[in-house]
Amino acid sequence: MLCGVRMGRGSCIGVLSAAIAGCSGIPDASDVSMDIHRGMSYEEVFVMAGAYEMEQEFKGSATALQFCSGKGSGTEFVIVWFVDNRVEGLTEQERETPRGKRCGWMFEEVDWALAPDEVRAELFIQ
Repeated sequence: MLCGVRMGRGSCIGVLSAAIAGCSGIPDASDVSMDIHRGMSYEEVFVMAGAYEMEQEFKGSATALQFCSGKGSGTEFVIVWFVDNRVEGLTEQERETPRGKRCGWMFEEVDWALAPDEVRAELFIQ
């Protein structure tokens, strides 16, 4: 029995409710981005961002992986920039998402000129 003999039914339901509520949400995209560091592999980042809506774009040996969280005026967008499948940097942006729209519907085309210096150098962008 999950709750044991000494717990009453009400206590058992309270413990289960608290456990379920604690697991129901995912952290904001910006919280996850704090754990992403230069040199990490694409696979490591993909696993970390796997619970979020994502989109990726490629240019030469560079990849831009976007993921997002939130809705309304507090929507967070993160772009992780890779060269040869290794993190070179990341950028974050907060912008408004129209009512009734998921953040994944609002990804914008990647502006490679805004990439970190190492990515722009790899792509010969000034």
